[in-house]
Order: sequence, then C-alpha cells, then structure tokens
Amino acid sequence: MAGQITPLFQVFILDVASGNLFEIPFESINCIDELNNGKSMSVQLDYPAVKSMAAAYRTTVQDLFTATFREIYVTMDGVKIWYGVVAEYNRSKDATGQYQMGIAAIDYFSLFQKRRTGLTTINFTNVDPATIPWSLINTSQQSLGAGSASDFGITQGATALTPLTITVSYKNSELRQEIINLSNYKQNGTFDFDIDFTKKFNVYYPIKGTTRTNIVLDDNNILADTIKIPLLLSMTNSIFVTGQGINDDQAGVNRKAGNSIVNAYKLLEDQIADINVTDTGLLAAEGDRFLALNQLPLYQISLKHDGKDPDVTTYDVGDTLVVNVPEEGVINQQYRVKKRTLDIDKGGQCIVQLDMLLI
Repeated sequence: MAGQITPLFQVFILDVASGNLFEIPFESINCIDELNNGKSMSVQLDYPAVKSMAAAYRTTVQDLFTATFREIYVTMDGVKIWYGVVAEYNRSKDATGQYQMGIAAIDYFSLFQKRRTGLTTINFTNVDPATIPWSLINTSQQSLGAGSASDFGITQGATALTPLTITVSYKNSELRQEIINLSNYKQNGTFDFDIDFTKKFNVYYPIKGTTRTNIVLDDNNILADTIKIPLLLSMTNSIFVTGQGINDDQAGVNRKAGNSIVNAYKLLEDQIADINVTDTGLLAAEGDRFLALNQLPLYQISLKHDGKDPDVTTYDVGDTLVVNVPEEGVINQQYRVKKRTLDIDKGGQCIVQLDMLLI
C-alpha cells in the first residue's frame, strides 16, 4: 500500500422534487451490501459544518434531510459506490455539550419493504420464478399511475430465465421479502438480482458476478482475517419446509442430506416456513438451498483489506475472488463475495470487510 494516493470520498444529498444537490461534510461512513438482500448505510456527519451549510441555504439541518423524499449517494474519486434514500435522521447532544448527528440510508430495493401486494390475491401459475419480481415491482409502481407517488422510477434492466416453473400466491405480502424468498438467497438454482446505480432492476441466472482470477487476497493485502466453521447447533442435515395451509392441508416437504453426511454428524433437524407457497417444488428448492448452506461445516471467511488494494470499484458483491489463508490450508481457492462492508473516515481511509463463501 506504500505510495498509494488517498482516495477522495464525497457524500451527496439530492432533493428529488427540486433537483437541488448538496455535498454533505462527514466524519465517517459505513456502507453494507449483501447479495440478494439489499444495501444499507450510516453516515456520521460534521454537525457544525452541516448547520452552517443549512443556514447558507436558508433552511434548517432537519429540513435539509427530512423535508421531502431525499436520495443520497457516495462517490470514490468521482465513481459512485453507494446509492439509495435517506431513511432516518438522528441528532444528539452529549454531557459535554457536543452535538453528534447521523443519517441512516437504504437502497431502493430495501424501500420495497414499504410496499404490499394488496388485499386481492395475486396468483402466478406455472411461471418462471425469475419473471415474478419485476411483475410485482412494476404493478406496485403503477398502482397510483405512472409518474405518481407510487413510482420509484425503477425500470427493468437485465432479464434472465431459469429452467424452473412454480405456482405461488400473494395476498398483502411485502414485496422485498417475497423477492428475496424467490431468489438464490432462499432457493436453490433460481436467480440473483439487484437494483443498480441507474435504478434498473436486474435478474441474473444462474448467479450474479464474475470469477476474477486477477484479484488475489493474500498476505500482501489482507489486513486481518477470521475463519469460522459452524458446527452441530448451526448445522442441519434434515430440513422440514412448510408452506401455505393449516393442519393436514398445509403444504410441506422434508429434504435430507446424503446418508454419509447424516452418519458423519448424526441427524440434525430444523424447520423453515414460507406461508405464501403451495408449490412443493418451490418448497423443495428452498430446502435444498438451506441444506447447501448448512449441512456441512463450511468455511466462512471474513477478510479485511484497504479500499484501494484491491480497488473496491474493480469488483462487486457476487464476484468470485482468489483467496490465500495458509494457516487454514486455504491455498488459491476461489471464494464468492456474499457481503461487503466499507468503513470510511473523513481522511479518506477505507477499510473493506468481505464475508465470503465457498459456494
């Protein structure tokens, strides 16, 4: 890392209604991006500087962030690395009279936790699960008409088809959670997805991401590493998956790992539920995904590296990188980035934590 130029990080707030854009002075930034689970961010602000800026614009600090719908984004050397909407304003004063101020933000996908499918049951019969998320999003955005308050401005981006067909029903269901439930986050062999910085909803099959053999994490750039191998109480080799219905009419399947795995670790059972699903094939796929992640004591590797080595703009969540942790016998193995956390200080130092999986 010797000789590296410290990157320039900037935080911007956009008043969507007026188009006014403000650069916000910050103390620290924490950005989180998890595959198929959305993004979040918290920003600690320089309160005196923000207060002076608000006064210059003839407004208050509170109105600067809360008066109307606000977008927020972070750039690194002019390249956008996080994008979403302001979700919370938090100002406090400690016993010494010092003010602290923080802003919480979420991405547009996470905002769909505030959207429901409605009281009328929506049925999808024998359809590809990869086609359902956009149908739900598009219908929700059109519920009050195009260009209205129901329209977040999300458009359809990359599309993909899977070899699967499912039957599922929704009534007053939360869009965010149901899309997660259909994806590879909960299912086996369905699809990955995201909403990108251009507000396009993208679907990827079989997975999102690229194998980047040119990016190697080893003693030359790993600042810290943690290896976790969950055992017994965190393992499951027989999973009961229940769906829609009650009592004997409730849909359900039991998926089991192979006999060799069960015999090696004894029978370890668990149960999960997806109450909107009657399709036993979909429940089976959900069970198979759960087993894939929990039937064996898989390595869970957490690594920290400087934000410029490798450069965070050269890879993304979902990409597969080369990892070397000799102490654990991990030599030139390919691990996929499941979750990425950026911690940035006002001096431009960026420490990245990667939570990685072998599968």
